[in-house]
Amino acid sequence: MARSARVVVQSERLRDQVYQLIREGLKSGELRPGQRLVEVELAERYGVSRTPVREALFQLTRSGFVDSTERGYSVPIYSEKDVSNRLAVNRLLMPAMAEHVAKSVTPLQVKRLTKLHELQKAAHATGNVERFVEAHHDFRRECYLMCDNQILSRCLIMMEDQFEAARSRIHQLEQNRRLSIEHDGRLLEAIAAHDSAAARAEVTAFFDFLDSYYAEHAPAG
Repeated sequence: MARSARVVVQSERLRDQVYQLIREGLKSGELRPGQRLVEVELAERYGVSRTPVREALFQLTRSGFVDSTERGYSVPIYSEKDVSNRLAVNRLLMPAMAEHVAKSVTPLQVKRLTKLHELQKAAHATGNVERFVEAHHDFRRECYLMCDNQILSRCLIMMEDQFEAARSRIHQLEQNRRLSIEHDGRLLEAIAAHDSAAARAEVTAFFDFLDSYYAEHAPAG
């Protein structure tokens, strides 16, 4: 495995630092779907002993970011069924979230969402995929945090985090980045207008599109 970032600060528990480094590797695509995660290799990679690596992998498995198999740990491979299941859950949750946010959003929150949407568009215009993915993730997470139903918010953040690596790969394609920008723009417009019905309708319509799209493009499982 190629060398990358190493643990250099001891202010946090080593396990937590290794956890975050592996998360970043998953998000960036440095750790590929199906790749085995070997304790001794990761320990060498990050400059730590095997114990914090083992603890981090265990926690990553519990959080749904890493698969545990008889041979150890590996990066998840999202099958057609996995994608379909996640879409089904998000279809139930996200329209309600959009409705909640549109009802209670403040001018300052609209300003923050607008800035994040502008960052998405600027990153896309310059072809900076990494920056786009980060801005898109921040836009979605900001929406979730604005939701006054905290249980709903936590559920969506969990779903977002677990599918973060796959979403990063999806947005490697220019067309997918453009579609996300267009959807986020329409959602932002509805939220800013406090139009809860339009916000819900936009999210529902986008999931109708995604159902059709992934039926044709999702990997077979």
